[in-house]
Amino acid sequence: MGGVPASQPGLARRALARELRTKGVDSTLIDDAVGQLDADQEERTARELVERKLRATRGLDQEKRIRRLAGMLARKGYSEGLALRVVRRALEEEGEDAELLEHHLPDL
Repeated sequence: MGGVPASQPGLARRALARELRTKGVDSTLIDDAVGQLDADQEERTARELVERKLRATRGLDQEKRIRRLAGMLARKGYSEGLALRVVRRALEEEGEDAELLEHHLPDL
């Protein structure tokens, strides 16, 4: 059974590359694997992660929800800009007040 070892689901490209390096995977294989992931796919994956976590944050104040959702993405290696953009979009689609969101998440 060869190939690349399994990693945590939903990792951003840079976090995936770091994890594979720590597991001793050849850097050429890492470059090939990570190079196949594009920015659109990375954003879709981030969005899926946020959607799964949204329900668990309902009832919390908006600032706490934003911190939890963005923090979850940050721990998986997503950039702050991407994380905040995805969180803002998800909360807007859920019906959060855009004006209040602007206070915590200026237009990105």
